[in-house]
Amino acid sequence: MPSSKTRIAIIGGGVAGLVVARHATTKLDRYSLTLFEQTDQVGGTWVYTDETDVDSHGLPIHSSMYKNLRTNLPQEIMQIPDFPLKENEGPSFVHHTVIRQYLRDYAKHFNLYPHIKLNTLVKHVEPETLRNGQTIWMVTYEDLEGKVETTKTFDAVVVCNGHYTVGHVPHIPGIESFPGGSIHSHQYRVPEVYAKKKVCILGASWSGIDIALEVSEYAEKIYLSHNLPKPVDSVMAKNVEQRPGIQSVQGNVFIFNDGSMAEVDSFIYCTGYEFTYPFMSTKVEMRTENNQVEPFYKHLIHIDYPSLFVMGLPAIVIPFPMFHIQAQYILAILEGFIKLPSAKQMREASEAEKRDLLNQGIPLRHITKLKERQWAYYDEMAKAANVRGFPPVIKKIYDHSNAMRELDFTTYKNYQYRIIDDENFVACYCKPC
Repeated sequence: MPSSKTRIAIIGGGVAGLVVARHATTKLDRYSLTLFEQTDQVGGTWVYTDETDVDSHGLPIHSSMYKNLRTNLPQEIMQIPDFPLKENEGPSFVHHTVIRQYLRDYAKHFNLYPHIKLNTLVKHVEPETLRNGQTIWMVTYEDLEGKVETTKTFDAVVVCNGHYTVGHVPHIPGIESFPGGSIHSHQYRVPEVYAKKKVCILGASWSGIDIALEVSEYAEKIYLSHNLPKPVDSVMAKNVEQRPGIQSVQGNVFIFNDGSMAEVDSFIYCTGYEFTYPFMSTKVEMRTENNQVEPFYKHLIHIDYPSLFVMGLPAIVIPFPMFHIQAQYILAILEGFIKLPSAKQMREASEAEKRDLLNQGIPLRHITKLKERQWAYYDEMAKAANVRGFPPVIKKIYDHSNAMRELDFTTYKNYQYRIIDDENFVACYCKPC
């Protein structure tokens, strides 16, 4: 007998996948779910490894975590709303190991492990349209330990494979002549290997600045190369020099866009990541140019296949809480509580939003960076799904943390935040040890 339950496949056991599983397991009378995770533990990119190439199964290392990384959001607004992080005595920006353990505790607390297949690689996801017009999904996966391949049928697929695995590496004329070591930030682990070296870091977003600060304690010289309209204002070490983007490379000489040159021993690309879905059938159109994924409605729902969802497309957001709302929004769609517009209407709405943002002067590649638009996004989804949104204090802490970061990138992680009520918080500066 066919099951009356909605069968959900969740691809990826990082925070997004765990959050979807957590909400689906509250309604096991309605859903059956399987979460596929290719590594041997949950946590996704928060699982640190010294390895930078391939894992024990010959698969590319998933995580981009480096050894000393601390979160760039305070734990009070980073945590999943229904599962608070334990308060600590120090700053609110915790080491990555705290988050890894938190995600393990989350999976255990909500009894998710019975629904998780570890060491399981999803190889192919194929849609099939039934005579009644319904789309079902054939998911082919391999047990990496037993080397057994299986195909199962699902009614909905939620893709949570993250996008911090395949680094975006722009072509630089002459880079092949560079005799030094070059890596993408995905492969960066520790700063000590750059001791007494002249290092060029391309990109001055979160990871670029963070890695520059770490490496500056060991390197002889750092050239922080970027195309931002103005220099990064943070107090940088004396051995860090900002340069414009790289024009070309001749051997170990880097030529920058202003014509200046520098001799370089090592090079780190901090140039972002690619969205990749290697398991998806070619029947499913998923364009990933210009740092966005299309065609998707509300940065979440595939317009032509509305039972296919991709988590984590928006950037410059509070990701864990966002997943908490997105997951409940997805279930509200699957339950028929939210009625989606037609494919034509969803496409028109998405194109209109894009045109509006382009007219505001936002470059195409930055459209997924929600920034201030994130709050309206959460409110709209929460209201549609009839779930609780975020109290005003969350935005207030986010804004305060951002202001402290703008003031000084080197010290903003020393603040400790405490939420008093839905409107108010206190912040105090913890003097570094």
